[in-house]
Amino acid sequence: MVRWIKNEFWNGYSWFERMFLLSMVLLQVIVYCFVPDTPIGMVCGIAGVVCVVLTAKGKISSYIFNFIQMITYMIICWNASLYLEFGEQVFYFVACIFGVILWKKNMTKNEDGSEQVIAKKFKPWHWVVTIIVTIVSTLILGYFGDNILGSTLSYLDAFTVALAIIAQLLMVWRYREQWAIWIAIDVSSLIMFIILGQWSMVAMYIAWTINAFYGWYNWSKLEKANSNE
Repeated sequence: MVRWIKNEFWNGYSWFERMFLLSMVLLQVIVYCFVPDTPIGMVCGIAGVVCVVLTAKGKISSYIFNFIQMITYMIICWNASLYLEFGEQVFYFVACIFGVILWKKNMTKNEDGSEQVIAKKFKPWHWVVTIIVTIVSTLILGYFGDNILGSTLSYLDAFTVALAIIAQLLMVWRYREQWAIWIAIDVSSLIMFIILGQWSMVAMYIAWTINAFYGWYNWSKLEKANSNE
């Protein structure tokens, strides 16, 4: 167990990456101390930033924190009447179960004993399909949320949900381009939670946006290393 923890959270990290993870966690704590909302919001935020940093490193342990973040986020979304976001988390939960299985079968071991996922990248036609599916899904989900569920910010909610489902599937299937979509999601969600005044979530999405850029950078390296083998 000690060796596994060391391989997942220490080996293979630069000092910059270690300090980046620590700073993302501290951001959640500082925001909670100055603008407290709910303890569950802080737990969700901390689990969320740890999850995305580990995902950016291609670590399968990211799924542990992902499950914690999803459960707490479901409670927050339900209380804020973000019903599409709530349904999205249910989808995430199921997708992540398959993600653990698929990632476990596609890991590469480094010289220091640490493991990282084997990344892939899009072909041009993947982008065309992604854009079309996003537009259609946003319109359908937005109409459903606005007219059936009475959701708050229904079309913005629908846009983030549509993108998030696509990005989650790309993460499970190990595509680098998930990070470009996560950037769009994080910026949209950041605006949404600023409007709602959920400041722990605002801090989480600031951290997630920064991490998404790093995720693109690191997964590009992982994909390039895999293609050169």
